[in-house]
Amino acid sequence: MLDFKIIFREGSEENGCIVHESYSCDFTINGESLLSMIIREAGGHKDFLGCFARGWKNLNEHSLNQLLLNEAPEIESGRSLIYVCPECTDIGCGAYGCKITRQNGVYIWNDFAYENGYEDPQPVEGVGPFEFSAENYESVVRAAYAL
Repeated sequence: MLDFKIIFREGSEENGCIVHESYSCDFTINGESLLSMIIREAGGHKDFLGCFARGWKNLNEHSLNQLLLNEAPEIESGRSLIYVCPECTDIGCGAYGCKITRQNGVYIWNDFAYENGYEDPQPVEGVGPFEFSAENYESVVRAAYAL
């Protein structure tokens, strides 16, 4: 079962560095944070912005179209980005994504990887594949978009 929760990132300023406050979505699968699953398997930090975020209209539109398969992924690997840089959303800072397909009324997320656009993708083993009914999936994606 797909759902989402809100990730709050507190803003701050320290030594001339500004960290922007943000609210974004973290998808949950059967109640467990997808971002936490990915970080547990891949390691690294958890400071990512979900692909739907308040105040990021272009990101939200782009993510909606990709997650609903209305647009092909822009990146060469064919993955849609789920978690991106919380400051600029640029893949060059690093992002997590997956391949999304739809078959027989079911959306499938698989082949998760960390990508930055200039090195080979780093697969995240042990996460997915996940299958969601089209009704559940499309409802949750649209609700996250409305964030």
